[in-house]
Amino acid sequence: MQKNSKISTLIGALALAALLPLVSVSTPQAFAHERQLYTIGDQDYLIVIGSLNEPIFVDDKSGVDLRVLRADPNNPMNSSAEGAAPVEGLEETVQVELAAGNNTRTLQLEPAFGEPGAYEAPFYPTVATTISYRLFGTINNTPVDLTFTCTPTGEAGAAAADNSTVQVSEGVVRKGIEGGYGCPAPVTDAGFPEPLMSNNEIVTSLEQLQSEIQSMNTATGSAT
Repeated sequence: MQKNSKISTLIGALALAALLPLVSVSTPQAFAHERQLYTIGDQDYLIVIGSLNEPIFVDDKSGVDLRVLRADPNNPMNSSAEGAAPVEGLEETVQVELAAGNNTRTLQLEPAFGEPGAYEAPFYPTVATTISYRLFGTINNTPVDLTFTCTPTGEAGAAAADNSTVQVSEGVVRKGIEGGYGCPAPVTDAGFPEPLMSNNEIVTSLEQLQSEIQSMNTATGSAT
C-alpha cells in the first residue's frame, strides 16, 4: 500500500511539472531600475537597466531591460528629460553576460519594438539567486565593460545615490548612480490559492522519489 501511495505521489508531481510551464506569474512591467551616468569618450550617457516584467519570479519569463541615452546636460539622471536622446544601434556593438555564482551566459541584445534606445535580452530565471548583468563591447567607439547587480529587496534596498566620480577604464568615467532592481523571487511567493513549486524543486523531488522507489523495489526483491 505504501508503495502505491508513493507512485501516486510521483504521478501527481509529473502532472504538476507538465502544467507548470503554462503558468505565468508576470505582472505589468515596473520601473524599478538602476540608473548610472557615464562619460564615455567625449559624451555623457545615461544607462538605465533592470529586468523585464518586474517583479520577477523563478521560471517566469524575464530578461535584461536596458535603455541608453545621451544625457540631458541640465538633468542628466532623468531619462525623460527633454534633452535626453536615445542611442540606437547598440545591438551591433554591445552584448550582455548573465552571471550567477560560477554560471555565465552571453546573450544578444535586441531593440525593443517601438522604443528607440531600448534593448531587451529575454531569459527565464531558474532559481532565486543574485544575478549580474555585464554589458561589454563599445559605445561611442570606446570599449566598455560595466556590471550591474540586482538586490534582493529591489529598489527599496538599493544603496544611496552616489555622485562621486570613478574612473572605470580608459575613456569611461562613472559620474552618478541611483536606484536598483530586484532579484528573482521564489515562485511560491506568487502562488495562490496554493503555493507553486519551481521546475528545479520538482526535478529534485522527482529524483528523491525515484531513489526511494528503487530502494523499495530492491528491498521487496530481497525479501522475495
